[in-house]
Amino acid sequence: MSKNKKHKLKPVIIFILYMILFTAVTAPFYVFRGPFPNLKKVVVATIMGTRHQYLATTFLSTAEINKITNKSNIKEDTKVSIAAINIDKKSSNEIIRYNLHPDSGRYDGYLLEIPNPLKVKIARSKNLGVEGEKTSEMAKAHNAVAAINGGSFTDNNKGSFGGTGAYAGGFLICNGKVIYNDSNDTKKQSVTAFTDKGKLIVGNYSVNELKKLNVTEALCFRPPVLIINGKGQINDEDAAADGFQPRTAIGQTVNGTILFLVMDGRANLKKSGATLKDIQDELLKHGAVNASNLDGGFSSTMYQDGALVNSPHGWNGERYVATSIYVEP
Repeated sequence: MSKNKKHKLKPVIIFILYMILFTAVTAPFYVFRGPFPNLKKVVVATIMGTRHQYLATTFLSTAEINKITNKSNIKEDTKVSIAAINIDKKSSNEIIRYNLHPDSGRYDGYLLEIPNPLKVKIARSKNLGVEGEKTSEMAKAHNAVAAINGGSFTDNNKGSFGGTGAYAGGFLICNGKVIYNDSNDTKKQSVTAFTDKGKLIVGNYSVNELKKLNVTEALCFRPPVLIINGKGQINDEDAAADGFQPRTAIGQTVNGTILFLVMDGRANLKKSGATLKDIQDELLKHGAVNASNLDGGFSSTMYQDGALVNSPHGWNGERYVATSIYVEP
């Protein structure tokens, strides 16, 4: 390259570097303090669903974040009716999969229909209290034909990276036994639970209440519940209250069919992920009458027939989690 060309390129390069620096410095103020509430809501909610919450908390207080994301306004009716659930196929081994590619292009989704809910169980990490396991590892340990990641968890801070997913959040019931409880049997928590008849219970319940309902499997994850008694709990105003994220959810239809739903996201700017309303509406479309949100983000995983179905977004692939929900062979 000649000296003249180098001389002409230098101011261009300086200008580009200046614009990058200017954008990096001003963008947070534009987003967090600018006059664009919808942009602010989506960006803040999406950030708060990741491990990089400092990108929002550096500029906004907790009160401001809660107000922006409308978290205090999301209501849910916790009185679930399961009397209308009539299980049609108690001996079925069938699983039907749907690959979902919405017109918006924001995510790729996968939905499994499991007609026999009696085959759906909750698995826990074999090293619970020390470290989690991958959803696929738990599935293989139970010879499962399908599985999705489960509820909330906390890490073992005394351990190394391997301590991720060490403790289940809330309480955990497997095969009718309370395996773990971080509080007491009277405290209500947001649950995904199954009775001994294969009926899905969602909403706020205590361990004692679930025992009276003959629940044999249960785990916890934060609210809101998605669908109760056929009615979606997330409205248009709340649609972006949790941002665009990879998602995992579970539902049940009136004939007892269990729905596993996973949506990928964070692949690029276009494939940002799904909102809570996206997963609610997809489950309603497939006939869900009760449904709950499960752990999303890096945790979102679907496994079927010995292989991963979706593309978990963790930097090293599948994330270590405390619990999963699987289908027996």
